[in-house]
Amino acid sequence: MANIENLWGAETRHFHLLTPDHVLQAVEAYGKRLTGRVMTLNSLENRVYDIELAASVDFGKGFSTTNVILKFYRPGRWSEAQITEEHSFLNTLTEFEVPVVPPIEFAGKTLHLHPETNLFFALFPKVQGRLKDELLKEELEQVGRLIGRIHNIGSMAAFTKRLALNPGTFILANHAALAAANPVDHLSFKHYLSLLPQLNDLLAPRFTGLTVQRLHGDFHRGNIVWTSDGPFAVDFDDCLTGPVEQDLWLLFPGNDEYSQADRDRFLGAYREMTRQDYLRMNLTEALRAMRMVHFNAWIAKRWDDHSFQRIFPQFTSPNYWEQELLDLRIQLGQLQESGTGFE
Repeated sequence: MANIENLWGAETRHFHLLTPDHVLQAVEAYGKRLTGRVMTLNSLENRVYDIELAASVDFGKGFSTTNVILKFYRPGRWSEAQITEEHSFLNTLTEFEVPVVPPIEFAGKTLHLHPETNLFFALFPKVQGRLKDELLKEELEQVGRLIGRIHNIGSMAAFTKRLALNPGTFILANHAALAAANPVDHLSFKHYLSLLPQLNDLLAPRFTGLTVQRLHGDFHRGNIVWTSDGPFAVDFDDCLTGPVEQDLWLLFPGNDEYSQADRDRFLGAYREMTRQDYLRMNLTEALRAMRMVHFNAWIAKRWDDHSFQRIFPQFTSPNYWEQELLDLRIQLGQLQESGTGFE
């Protein structure tokens, strides 16, 4: 694979400089005493830690009084202005009493630069709850109302620094990144690349004139924590500007009758909360195609990170790209059959 050191988020050497002392020093800057208990949380994108405080702090309903979450942001991915914009969105949602996890402010700001590692970091309260693989009917409605409230607030202002979701950013830009990475010298990968401009041309008309706004950006079940008081939306790391449908299809990506029934119930509650009677849910396959390409480019941009090489060892094999090529051709065929109009 070609050296892609300068690609978005490829710099990971700073992560390897992190020591337990660095982690504890970052939280001690908050001005709280610690017990010394630290748990590393699963996160490929950033470095995230669960840290125990020596004395309890009231962060509000639904949050732990003894633990905080420390997040070191991957260098090169988001700028300081982009992260600050994410924090501002979270603070606005909190002001309107939407159940999200806002950053903790100390020393007059929410985003801080670690002096020794030069990494940006932030602290967050820890939500006391759990994830759910299956949702009951009333829970589907709760989640519909939750994302509806997020969209209501999201429509009140606009991002100026965050990424925009469109074929240009998710197809063409990722085509360039994959071509530069060149993970394998095989015809399957070359054919895969050759399909991306065609995919962009097919999708571009569907995104012309769309109403867009601030979104969560990655609203799937793994980013919903269930507490005794209901669901919290977490991890706004991928918040962006785009059509609201992006936050509506990931919970129910399947096409079977059960997924459709759950989605209809979810959308019913969403429409009640937002008064959005018209949704372009046939954008789902277009958004799915963009996510497929974006996922591969995400791996390519981070290949210098050994954790990605360990978790995705097949990424540089011909078999991987033969399957990716087949999946993309199927997706492209579905999009061509559906035409460019909206339901």
